[in-house]
Amino acid sequence: MRRILRLLTIGLFVAFAVTLFGCIGSKGGKAMKKFYSSEIVFPSSLERIEGKSGRHFDPNSPGVRFVVYVDSVQCSTCHLNRMPNYFQYASLETLYPDFQLVAIMWPNAESAPTMAADIAHRAFPFDVFLDKDGSFAAANPSIPSNRDSHCFLLDRDGHPVFTGDPTSTKGKEMLLHNTLYSLYGQK
Repeated sequence: MRRILRLLTIGLFVAFAVTLFGCIGSKGGKAMKKFYSSEIVFPSSLERIEGKSGRHFDPNSPGVRFVVYVDSVQCSTCHLNRMPNYFQYASLETLYPDFQLVAIMWPNAESAPTMAADIAHRAFPFDVFLDKDGSFAAANPSIPSNRDSHCFLLDRDGHPVFTGDPTSTKGKEMLLHNTLYSLYGQK
């Protein structure tokens, strides 16, 4: 069973590498290469709406971070309703000592006035930050426009090591877990 799991893990990593690096010459491949070599910055202008967990996200402390970013082009309310899909990933803090899930929402003009109250009312198990002026996007111009890439895992140095929404497919969820295993030196 372990051998099958190991072969499956290796196969998934190879498939991920081929997908990521196979189109380096294309515009999308260059954008992803730029994104993976960037360091993600968390501007101080982000407004924290604390989740119900005991640990709160500190952007200045080192750690592995899983970021769910919603920009103003997306339907803020729709994405807010989808946030419970990420609850299972908040519990990874118990397995990985310095892991944290954080959401950053840049609400559109229509939902901005009520967004803070809507988030606080739901008591998410992770911190959600409001980006009222688009400062997160401005500080991180390498974030791809592809919405699936708006979910990403950062290593302890703040560099992306995985992109993709793990709630969209089992394959992406497995890749996320395999990347976490690699970051924490687990086999």
